[in-house]
Amino acid sequence: MTNVTTINDEKQRLRNDVMTSRNKLTTAQRVIRSADILQKLFELEAVRDATWIHFYVSHGSEVETTGMIAHALSRGKRVTVPKMEPASKQLMLSELKDPTRELSPGPIGIPEPKPEAVRPIEVDRMDLFIVPGIAFDPRGNRLGQGAGYYDRLLTPVAERVPIIGLAFELQVVERVPTGDHDIRVNWIITEKRVIECRSPHA
Repeated sequence: MTNVTTINDEKQRLRNDVMTSRNKLTTAQRVIRSADILQKLFELEAVRDATWIHFYVSHGSEVETTGMIAHALSRGKRVTVPKMEPASKQLMLSELKDPTRELSPGPIGIPEPKPEAVRPIEVDRMDLFIVPGIAFDPRGNRLGQGAGYYDRLLTPVAERVPIIGLAFELQVVERVPTGDHDIRVNWIITEKRVIECRSPHA
């Protein structure tokens, strides 16, 4: 128990430090850096080859995905986004066809599909997951908000479906403390580089 408590304390300190830095970015800085990330993302073979791509919907000071979702749809990709189910602490995947009309703030303010626009899609259909994170390290370890939504979602498919974490460079740290249930990403894309953390399907 002491070890778990120590890891959780380390995670919370890192969460606070990185969020403080990320929140200092101006809107213009986020837009420009997110555009650089978009360009690198769509140059990846895994993205070019994917039919079904799961995107998170950006909120607050996260890497902005609205342009990425629109770009993917314009290229004929099928896109899903998460819908929170707070009672079970699960994420449901819903196909998104019109980002400008089908999204509204969810339980904690993150945009998600409106009730009338929900189109449930099984996790197994996905060819690629694009996930948020507060911090990442070069080995692919990811620090999320702490509720475990994405770890639960990805556990059944993490060994066979590629996972990409999007982050500003300031979010890449030397080491992210990890627990037994934390899911690693295959790539991290920042405005400056693409970090291959582990080979897909390895």
